[in-house]
Amino acid sequence: MTVAPGLNSARSKAGLWLFVLALLLRAGWVGFQWHATGPAFEFDDERLHWAMASNLVETGQMFTDDGRFAARMPLYPLFLAIFAGAGETGVLFARLAQAALGAATVWLIYRLARAALGPRPALLAGGLACIDPYGIFFANLLLSEVLFTLLAVAVTVAAWRLIRPVNGVGGPDDPAPVDDPSSGPTFHKSALMVAVLGPAAILTRPSALGWIILLWLLLWLYDRNKRRATLRVLAYAGALGAFLLPWGLRNHHAIGSYAWLSTNGGVTLYDAQGPQADGSSNQQFLEKMPEFSGLGEAERDRLLRDKALEQMKRDPARVVHLAVVKFLRTWNPVPNFEAYRGGLTAVASALFTALVLLLAAVAIWRTAFVRRSRAGVRYQTLVWLPIVYFTLLHCIFIGSLRYRVPLMPFVELSAAAAVCAIWPKPNRATSE
Repeated sequence: MTVAPGLNSARSKAGLWLFVLALLLRAGWVGFQWHATGPAFEFDDERLHWAMASNLVETGQMFTDDGRFAARMPLYPLFLAIFAGAGETGVLFARLAQAALGAATVWLIYRLARAALGPRPALLAGGLACIDPYGIFFANLLLSEVLFTLLAVAVTVAAWRLIRPVNGVGGPDDPAPVDDPSSGPTFHKSALMVAVLGPAAILTRPSALGWIILLWLLLWLYDRNKRRATLRVLAYAGALGAFLLPWGLRNHHAIGSYAWLSTNGGVTLYDAQGPQADGSSNQQFLEKMPEFSGLGEAERDRLLRDKALEQMKRDPARVVHLAVVKFLRTWNPVPNFEAYRGGLTAVASALFTALVLLLAAVAIWRTAFVRRSRAGVRYQTLVWLPIVYFTLLHCIFIGSLRYRVPLMPFVELSAAAAVCAIWPKPNRATSE
């Protein structure tokens, strides 16, 4: 039995309606906050990002107000530079642009879940992403989370097109037969997207490097043609080098170091593992270390990294203790920031987090033990790879709810598969 054309048309438009609703929610929040606080920044990193963008527009050089040239990766400040020329009004434009990026992410989440799981799970994934309180809240902050989340979901969409089972091969729970992604223009387009979007994610957030490499390995593992897979991984690595080269050469000219992944890694590691560390971020320790005041930013970053590693080797039990603290901070159901720990914000955060994690647990249980399928295993492996990777990474570095924000879409994508267990698929054919 075929789905009626009207029903199929409504389903095909669901992604568009989710995009519109997500845009309205995020833009509405931006407008509400603009009316309340105007262009004021809430966090230091917002000021830093805006300063880098503003200095680029005004002087042609990207640097912070304290004179650092590689304090952050370049892609997000370059994005903000589009709006920085408009002054304070540009802050509003940048926030509204982030609202649009967040809505586009919701649409991609819907499309990925629809391709992998079907229309009803896609509605759950897209709906959860649409009303995600973290996604709405961060649209108003000039932090890299919104842009990075879009890039992370987009590269995952491309990766799924490369690893999905073909021609219905797999278990009885697999999606309808699809064209073989190992040939034809769709495959080449998806591979190109992986080659471009992976480096873009790293140029936004350097911590993504390990995840992108693991993603390449996953694509290699699931490709039955190992010779082809190996050549593609080499091509991905070559593309990454090509994207990083201008940034490294610029840094070498400006500060005497290539600083491929910025000059913030050592500072952050010391913040997370130094003798003053408690799991949160507080870089005021720099003010108490005058011995670093005369050093260049690359040398200071390198020395702080060495000191942090020495501290970790000296007291490994403390590293484990801090890892537990950071895990709890990252996955805390309520915000860690004191101003948001009470009232409706805390309640909405806790309820949403609990719901999504519960649904994700149901989906994982079903995939692993109830109706295991080739497509289901591949799908859950793909969406849980960044969740596990970044969670473990932030057990070493700083733990914060902020670093969970780009992971929530992947938890929502995992949770969508729970629909297949709670609401079994009717015995009828559906068409895209």
